[in-house]
Amino acid sequence: MAKPLRLPRASMTDQVHEIVRGRIFDRVYEPGARLQIDGLAKELAVSATPVREALGRLAAEGLARSEPFVGFSVAPLPQEGFYEQLYEFRLLLEPWAARAAARRRSEAGLADMRAALASMEKTALARSYSQFRKFAEADAAFHRAIFVCAGNEPALKAFTDLRTHLLLSRLYVQREQDTGATRRFHAAIYQAIETGDEDEAQRQMTLHVQHSQRSLLDTVQDKKSF
Repeated sequence: MAKPLRLPRASMTDQVHEIVRGRIFDRVYEPGARLQIDGLAKELAVSATPVREALGRLAAEGLARSEPFVGFSVAPLPQEGFYEQLYEFRLLLEPWAARAAARRRSEAGLADMRAALASMEKTALARSYSQFRKFAEADAAFHRAIFVCAGNEPALKAFTDLRTHLLLSRLYVQREQDTGATRRFHAAIYQAIETGDEDEAQRQMTLHVQHSQRSLLDTVQDKKSF
């Protein structure tokens, strides 16, 4: 019988959250699967409290569901039309943010973008969450820096809320992507923002989101054909 995992006392909730999150993304726990607090607590050698807190956090992120008198379960996959709606919203929000960032750019914001670009050069997308995580974090940091430069708090919050859904679409549907294309688009977006070219920043971001949209929707259609 396998020995239970033993987590350090510090940041138990954070660690449980990351373990369960990784298992959801890697489909160890399939959409709709029950997440048993007592079972996870026993496996991870922690009390029920950090498990309950971690599952509550996952529910807030949209990765789990909490039902009264039932408990927690993995959130179901989005409906077919969700991805079209997701990219429709991205095409409204992100090109505007790139344009605004080119107009309001700051050296601190540009430095954050450069740091994210450098991190992306050291990472690549892969089929497991543990391998994918660093690339996703660098990608999110680049886009977040753009929204910070844009200087609009509601837009930044909307972007932050989108990130979990984007992770779900990439890991559940796409998994492997052309990282070279992502890097090239990011470099072009950064160049336009750095030089203050609002039209080009907006154009490059539009092309970037459209490329991502085509890649995702083509994969969705391919999976439906099996």
